[in-house]
Amino acid sequence: MFVALLLCACSTTPGRETAPEPDGFWTGPMGGPVPATIEGGTVIDTAALAALVAEREPVLVDVGPMPHKPDNITAETWVPPPHRTLPGSTWLPGAGAGELSPARDAWYRDWLQRLTGGDQVKPLVVFCHPDCWGSWNAAKRAILYGYTDVQWYEEGIEGWQDAGHETQAVQPEIPPE
Repeated sequence: MFVALLLCACSTTPGRETAPEPDGFWTGPMGGPVPATIEGGTVIDTAALAALVAEREPVLVDVGPMPHKPDNITAETWVPPPHRTLPGSTWLPGAGAGELSPARDAWYRDWLQRLTGGDQVKPLVVFCHPDCWGSWNAAKRAILYGYTDVQWYEEGIEGWQDAGHETQAVQPEIPPE
């Protein structure tokens, strides 16, 4: 009951500028004011996420973008810098784009299916960075795919780190073009 109350009370960072929820997916700039809500899901803060992780073992999905490869380095020799995220997370870069190709949409659906074991009521937490529309879009997609316990962690990896929680380095699951 305590966790449920915590989850219901959560919203994005207080005193921060927010945007209204769009009718569909956000296709504008990925950084900037985001909604304080997500229809069909729950906005979760760091304390509630820590409690959820301790009590229910949710699926954690990091949709932060891939770093840009510098133009002066070949694709064969470039190694992206380590990506820090919440322990146990799967990094699915690009899943939060405003528009997904059919192949990338199928890739994201397949990963969510795999990560949840096909259980659409399993708690699913989607995040990237604060004020990032990518995580809102990816959470909204999960809701539209039929997942019923979607938590959007708007504070992102920085919120987790700022609260003193540990992180881990992960490699991306490479999406199709």
